[in-house]
Amino acid sequence: MEKKISVVVPAYNSELTIKRCLNSILSQSYKNLEVIVVDDGSTDTTESLCYEIKNIDKRVKIISINNSGVSHARNVGIDNASGEYITFVDSDDFIDKEMYATLVGNFDENIDIVHCSYKNVDDFGNTISSVGGSNNYKIMNRNEGLECLILGKYFAGGMCNKLYKRSLFDGIRLDENLKINEDVFVNYQLFDKAMSTMYIDTPYYNYVDNVNSATHSAKQLEASEQSLKVSQMILNNSENKSYYHASQIRFTNSLLNHFKNCVLCSNRCNKLRKKDVYDEIKKYQKLGFYKTKKEKITIIILKYFPLFYCKLYFLYDKIRVKKLDPVQ
Repeated sequence: MEKKISVVVPAYNSELTIKRCLNSILSQSYKNLEVIVVDDGSTDTTESLCYEIKNIDKRVKIISINNSGVSHARNVGIDNASGEYITFVDSDDFIDKEMYATLVGNFDENIDIVHCSYKNVDDFGNTISSVGGSNNYKIMNRNEGLECLILGKYFAGGMCNKLYKRSLFDGIRLDENLKINEDVFVNYQLFDKAMSTMYIDTPYYNYVDNVNSATHSAKQLEASEQSLKVSQMILNNSENKSYYHASQIRFTNSLLNHFKNCVLCSNRCNKLRKKDVYDEIKKYQKLGFYKTKKEKITIIILKYFPLFYCKLYFLYDKIRVKKLDPVQ
């Protein structure tokens, strides 16, 4: 008998994409699934569309909640999951037919998480680019997996391209106070519990890029603040562990990125906060971080020539190739 996979799908106002998402899950070659759609207070026809599909396929379970955010919706899904394995799909994304059969087929008593790479696709499902694609398999012990997760090496830190043994979530839930990188932090906790993990460099998950532009605003400033907070949490939890240096690298990268946003959004970032961030950067610089020529020049320009940096950045932003990977 195939072990059951619980697939949690948080959905909010997803009427344009929810059918494609659910159909891609229900048409998996691996059949023993329960699909838990957590409707997060949608005000469009998302809920009724889900019930249409549920009437056709009884593997679909619908839970309706007041709008509380994706982390709460995922936690509700976890609380209601009955499968031996658990995974997640975002309501605007979709997955390839063999994804779950491939992932579940590589578990053993020592491997607690199996995950794959992904494709960036447009709204019509056309592939823009693949992240990875070598088709190689890599087994990692706890420390190796955590270091790769922290540094964003080999694989992304999201939850949707990963299949977990359900037992890993005992005592672990997403932090609902985090709005950015909440998936990275919960993965940090889950990878820390895993004996070993397997990464399959085949892009079975389809991540829909729906970001039209990268304009800097209060939203970007808040995002970098939250990313820095998560990096600090990981750093604090990594002390005296083999991957502590990797956590320091992640933190210092987040620190510099937040300083950039403080400069780009100077009207929304008070001078005291900007000074605190700069002082922290200088502290780590004395400890041997920010050694490259590019980093050193960037810090000097941000500190002493902020207007020049802003003009240079916005010119660059118009011509650069946008980064399509999910925020890490």
